Amino acid sequence: QAIKLEYQNKVYDEHGPCPHCGNKKSWAYCKKKKIFCKLITDEGFEDIIITRVTRQCAKCRRTFYPKSPFYPNCSYGKPLVDLILFLVAKNPFNRVETILLNFGLQIDRDSVKNYSKMFKDRVSKLAGIKMFDEDIGVNLLKLFFNVNNVQELKKKYPQLKSIESGSDETYPRKKGAKKALKEENKIRKVLGEEEKKYPNGFTTAVSYLPAIKSYASLIVTENPFSSMFAKLLGLPLIGSGYNLTDGHGGYNAYPDHERCLFHLAKNMAKKDKILKKLQKSAFPNEIKEYLKGKYQEMKEEMLKMMKEKHPDFVDPGGEFTGSLTTNCIEGGNWRIKHELRTEYQNINSIASRSILVTILDSLYTFRGGKPDESFAHANSSFKFEDAMGIRIKEEKAKMRFELPKNFPRLEFNPLSVRNMKW
Repeated sequence: QAIKLEYQNKVYDEHGPCPHCGNKKSWAYCKKKKIFCKLITDEGFEDIIITRVTRQCAKCRRTFYPKSPFYPNCSYGKPLVDLILFLVAKNPFNRVETILLNFGLQIDRDSVKNYSKMFKDRVSKLAGIKMFDEDIGVNLLKLFFNVNNVQELKKKYPQLKSIESGSDETYPRKKGAKKALKEENKIRKVLGEEEKKYPNGFTTAVSYLPAIKSYASLIVTENPFSSMFAKLLGLPLIGSGYNLTDGHGGYNAYPDHERCLFHLAKNMAKKDKILKKLQKSAFPNEIKEYLKGKYQEMKEEMLKMMKEKHPDFVDPGGEFTGSLTTNCIEGGNWRIKHELRTEYQNINSIASRSILVTILDSLYTFRGGKPDESFAHANSSFKFEDAMGIRIKEEKAKMRFELPKNFPRLEFNPLSVRNMKW
């Protein structure tokens, strides 16, 4: 009822100067009605219709539109599209359709999916990470703060003196990949071949800034993670004090690369001869105490090394304030997979949802059961409109082959074959 009272038969005629010549004088040229949204009422479906007034410049005589309540190439109004994008960050496409149905708004699952993909394409134009002229990720620092990397972020916000970063990747499996892996391993077993351990999936790589609790970059691809993707993922991290990773070889090219303490301890435990003997004869609590002592020794050694290498992260009391493990990014990976909730087969579907998940996870006002405003929410002016307001020219479908311009055309007369001529 509130939507009906607010928008039904509303006339949009608010305008500024002519966008072509800058003249401030114009008059109404024509009026056009358009459906703002569809409501579900007790009587059935009801169209909410608004009227847009087209203006004509008094000087150049060219027409232009007033401020529109629609995004380019979107059939429904801006508030509804914003609501859809917000819900997609927390729910699969079919669930969003059900939620909107409970709100009394009629919009199908495919439209929800299309708006989500449209947002991905336009965000990529605004702050995309490219590889071979193809958008494979998003620079979230550019999206939130209009800066290219951490170095520019520290210049813009001088209170951010010491910022470390973390990078990691995860592999959400494709829809149907688990069943396909099971069937493939049955065939491999019969043929005597080695079984595959993991199903086919997407590569979702992210970088995180624990100092401001915000994602810095995101890459979603169908290809395995490599040093090339690691370099692209690390471009927004230029200027950070150091970067923590789990030891993947792709991150070795990072200038200030540090190994995660926990992953380093796990690798050392695999080679520990004393631990192997204890696992055969010692009680579980004895093994636990041994591992606890070894981990504490490694932690003290790493703290000493990090204080020498990165003195900017040492407070006046001599305590190291930076991170030693990739817990921040491991939690970020878990939150992305938790919010995705379901498996996808299309790269556009999982990429669009992953972008929305990372955006809303960085822009928050409530966390841990209490009010808690993030740095990005307090200092960023990002809105869905910043991306959805971009107009992308649609490419025309290209033929697989084109005939030469001087190629002769055949004129055929069905009455006589003799009339066939070039």
